[in-house]
Amino acid sequence: MIAGVRMRRGKAADSRGAPKFVSEALATTVEAGCTGTRILRADSQFYNAGVIAACRRAGAHFSITTGMNPSVKRAVLGIPDQAWQQITYPTAVPDPGTGELISDAEVAEIPAYTAFASRKKSERVTARLIVRRVRDLAKPTVVGEQGELFPVWRYHPFFTDQPAETLQAEREHRHHAVIEKSESWYVDVRCPYFSLAA
Repeated sequence: MIAGVRMRRGKAADSRGAPKFVSEALATTVEAGCTGTRILRADSQFYNAGVIAACRRAGAHFSITTGMNPSVKRAVLGIPDQAWQQITYPTAVPDPGTGELISDAEVAEIPAYTAFASRKKSERVTARLIVRRVRDLAKPTVVGEQGELFPVWRYHPFFTDQPAETLQAEREHRHHAVIEKSESWYVDVRCPYFSLAA
């Protein structure tokens, strides 16, 4: 079921009008009879305080890719090595740098990360920052006869307040990439969850 579609001008930023669109889509899910837990799963263009506020006003959870801004990067690089857990995906995930399919990764969680810390106190949000890391396949592990001194990782964080445990939340969030192949906004409702892609 398609709960919302919006066509925009070609030069429009992905985040333009996102809070209103999210509010409308969440209202549509209720009208369509979605009674389960609603989780907005979205890409980094929707990582803003307005979108999260729209989710909370509607009583929905959020799961939004953050990208590696300086604050997120500091938090991710502070995760201790022992915090990473192995994860295997039932379907492979393409590596963004090489296109090679990856079935295995490592996942860690920062349980209380505060986003939008530079904004006024009422707009700051504290929730979970979950991070997937995979070996950077574009960097060779051996150069000549010299093996790597330490592994090089790619990090893929997302910000969420959904209740699932870490590995389940990671699997569910990554599933939203399946519907991100459109240049339009739309909401894909699969009760009890719905996903938004830009």
